[in-house]
Amino acid sequence: MAETTPVVRPAAAARPYARAAFEDAQAAQALPLWSELLQVTAAIAADPAMRRLLGPWNPQLRGEQKAELVAGLCRDLRDGEETPTVFVAFLRMLAEFHRLHQLPGIAVLFERLRAEAESVLHAQLITSVAVTDVQRERVSQALKAKFNRSVELDCRTDTSLIAGAVIRIGDRVIDGSARGRLDKL
Repeated sequence: MAETTPVVRPAAAARPYARAAFEDAQAAQALPLWSELLQVTAAIAADPAMRRLLGPWNPQLRGEQKAELVAGLCRDLRDGEETPTVFVAFLRMLAEFHRLHQLPGIAVLFERLRAEAESVLHAQLITSVAVTDVQRERVSQALKAKFNRSVELDCRTDTSLIAGAVIRIGDRVIDGSARGRLDKL
């Protein structure tokens, strides 16, 4: 059975908040920590029940209460590790402008900014069968040579491809699968 990862398409409204988060994290030299915090809070905000609770259309909670709820859940999901006050302030700002429900998109955009700053290319290799370490290394080296960046390669299998591979790099898709070729015919 094919593995699928939900695709989050960030709204344009998420861009300035992702940029602000990135600048704060970069200034504090805490990009990995902010990545972790944004991934955790994005997962919280993506939950359908939390999405209804955090959305601007829910007047039952004030913005600060919503931000404190997310910060508390973040602490709980990180094994009681305290959420930094600067990140809680970021959550409060999002709540003030009714943008907590945008956390999944903000996290995606933050990771793009981080990858760009660190010159890392995040790619996904999807094949019909599991790849060997040698194949994985060849693909990584080819992408590194083409894009002049270090490569983080996530390998997945999807038997519906029949044969060949699909490489996803951000919005770019290189489809060398048999299924892709058949679809083109």
